[in-house]
Amino acid sequence: MKPEQSQECYEHHMLLKNTLTTITDFLFGSPEHGGEVSFVSKVNLMFEELAFIKKILIGSVFTILGACIFIGQELYKIDADSEYLNAHLEQSKKIEMRLAYLEAKAGKDE
Repeated sequence: MKPEQSQECYEHHMLLKNTLTTITDFLFGSPEHGGEVSFVSKVNLMFEELAFIKKILIGSVFTILGACIFIGQELYKIDADSEYLNAHLEQSKKIEMRLAYLEAKAGKDE
């Protein structure tokens, strides 16, 4: 290898080393820039926030679904009770009519 080639390889190596150091400092932080938050830390924070939001949304969906099921059951109970009350009122009317008929019949016999 010629000395010119050796020097050229060394310069290229140093250029690549500086580029790699710059990329490493950007991704993982550097001791010279300790006050800055690294890119990887920012991405991890964003991922954790998105996971938290996802958990909240899933919980909200299940809460709303549970509330809808509960409300549906209560509406069904109200509907069943109203049907029961309507049947009771109809039966009461029939009993009153029979009672009135029997009173009228008893009054005629006297």
